[in-house]
Amino acid sequence: MRFRTQSLALTWLAAGLISAPCRLLADEPTRPTPSTTEANAAIPAPGHSVHGEPFNDGPRQAAYIMPGMGKAHFPVTTRSADAQAFVDQGVAQLHSFFYFEAERSFRQASRLDPSCAMACWGMAMANVNNPRRARDFLAEARKRADRPGAPALSRRERLYLEALETFHRPGGKPRDRQQELLRGLESIVQDFPDDIDARAWMAMIAWQSIGNGVVSRQSLDLVLDSVLQVEPMHPGAHHYRIHLWDGVKPIRAEKSAALYARSALGIAHAWHMPGHTYTGLKRYADAAYQQEGSARVDHAYMARDRVMPFEIHNYAHNNQWLCTSLSHIGRAREAIAVARNLVEQPRDPQKNGPNDGGSPQRQGRLRWSEVLVRYELWDDLIEATANGALDWSGIGLEQVQRAFTLGLAHAGRGDTAKLAQQVESLRKLKEAAAKPALAELEGYQFLARGEVGPAFDRFAQATGMRGEALARAHLKARNFGFAESLAKKAVDQNPEQVPPLAAYVEILQAVGKTKEAREAYARLLPMARWADRDLPVFRRLETIVAAWRSDPTWKAPEAPTVSAGTSGSDEAAIHRIDLTTLGPLVWTPFRAEPLSGTDTAGKTWSLAEQKGKQVLILFFLGNKCAHCMQQLQLFGKEYESLRKLGVETVAVSTDDAEATHLLKNNPENVKFPMPMLADPKFNIFKRYRVFDDFEGQPLHGTFLIDARGDVRFQRISSDPFLEVEFIKDEAARVGRIVPAK
Repeated sequence: MRFRTQSLALTWLAAGLISAPCRLLADEPTRPTPSTTEANAAIPAPGHSVHGEPFNDGPRQAAYIMPGMGKAHFPVTTRSADAQAFVDQGVAQLHSFFYFEAERSFRQASRLDPSCAMACWGMAMANVNNPRRARDFLAEARKRADRPGAPALSRRERLYLEALETFHRPGGKPRDRQQELLRGLESIVQDFPDDIDARAWMAMIAWQSIGNGVVSRQSLDLVLDSVLQVEPMHPGAHHYRIHLWDGVKPIRAEKSAALYARSALGIAHAWHMPGHTYTGLKRYADAAYQQEGSARVDHAYMARDRVMPFEIHNYAHNNQWLCTSLSHIGRAREAIAVARNLVEQPRDPQKNGPNDGGSPQRQGRLRWSEVLVRYELWDDLIEATANGALDWSGIGLEQVQRAFTLGLAHAGRGDTAKLAQQVESLRKLKEAAAKPALAELEGYQFLARGEVGPAFDRFAQATGMRGEALARAHLKARNFGFAESLAKKAVDQNPEQVPPLAAYVEILQAVGKTKEAREAYARLLPMARWADRDLPVFRRLETIVAAWRSDPTWKAPEAPTVSAGTSGSDEAAIHRIDLTTLGPLVWTPFRAEPLSGTDTAGKTWSLAEQKGKQVLILFFLGNKCAHCMQQLQLFGKEYESLRKLGVETVAVSTDDAEATHLLKNNPENVKFPMPMLADPKFNIFKRYRVFDDFEGQPLHGTFLIDARGDVRFQRISSDPFLEVEFIKDEAARVGRIVPAK
């Protein structure tokens, strides 16, 4: 016991928790100090990989053969058939940019066959956006390939390894490095013409290099076509063809758009990318079908593999696009549900902070408020702002959007006093976006006072004003000719979108052009087959159509049928499926795993008994982990403030019961007020996946559980999480979403 006490004191001294004589330091640590073991590189710090720094990040839980990853066979030198299977899966995932899972697959292959150099090459391929890690993985691949007695790589494998090493060589211009990689892939294609993956990647790199020189897109398309002639469902060929023609000539990728999701049903990006093509073709129902499939596949994956939304790099982009596509075809309620879900999703201080324009929260706020404005859901917008559901941040751009949309809502309801308040708010903001927003709101102020000339002078400065909104303003001012022409212009500029065409029908009827209004309505009906009929514009149209029905000369157009489970209109894209079978439309938190044990006082502590309260779980690597001692001290000092927020804290240790009791009742009298549970066999660690399956060691983990018992935040990593203020802020926010009982 004496030895343990001395070791404990030395560990705390290294952590900065005590200094001679034993006293707590005044300065709070904000990030881990070096571990006592880091002085010797041969002994990794607790939670760190024995293979070195690049293995500290990325997936550390075992891979499995996942359905729907796509068809690929990429022969490598390995003694293990199972390792080959995971290499094949990793290559298929690379072709759909599913990089996190691709790295996991290659790590699994490496675990199954530690001599497999190409498994490390695959890890480097999965880190295309992280050159430092890629170089480290390539160094490991080279070390394995050159190790005495190691299986000799084939010439094809050596060419792949050399091409990627050249690309990731430090220094040099990006254009030159891409050119070298292209030359390397060309050599593989020339020497191994049956290697269709090399052909697909060659086309991909050439497409990505288009901005660096003159490249024929058609020539690249022919290369991709040669891949599809061999394997018609090659996921990479369909994927890269969509990118190749995106924003240029999307019709050229129409066939691949119809087939890509089918070639990799289990990867969200394979569903998302065809949405680019269909959006370019103004086929928004088809875009919505694809984006909805993407969302549902992602949400099923997150629930199944316990992944947080912020861990998927393009998740926010995919789902904000879904909101827009749904909005275009009148599915406003679902668009709002998706956008609100983005706002309420878990946050992470490193991955989606308030300054991150691509965060789910910012994208959600913008899309949510946009749909509410577009469909004149003024009361809903005012309520979502007032009750904090929109949760606007203090960033200037968001403050502009808040004041602007709220002002539009008050203008729409005729509340000039509250409109004036938002005008004043905009005048105080310095962002460039405030000027056109202010112009539009001031235009509505003039219009409400009957000052038509000044109103439209201000509207002329409102560069972001929707065409149908300007047309309605002219209608209110009885400028019937302008109202009709601007409404038509809005339809022409936004083809196949429900809101401008619905407004055009209304305006045509209002200016006395019933025949033209009926013709426009006949065009609207198939476009709006999925639209929510309780929206204000459709309620007004119902009144108009009811009056038309009293005219015996008018024959109402037949409403098109809607096939159950589908939302697309593309007859060429056969084999549509019921999207609800893929997963839920919106993200839902996964349930926390059962957790119970005996604390250091001999009492049973159970997560199940904490229902109705939030719980913070700290997984730490015993009393000899200096980093962990910092974490426990930081959160221990905030134990009571967390309890005031309705958060109970518990710590789970890798130590046995005796060592955990010693830590809790340490002779240095360092306070750790939270209950501590011993888990020396790592049962709880493994249940919560706070464990490196590849190396058989526990990791650091921090979990925030809501009052319903669902996980709202998790961080599993090589170092402990120290952001106490973030946890307090997040607990307060989660408490508003899921109130304590």
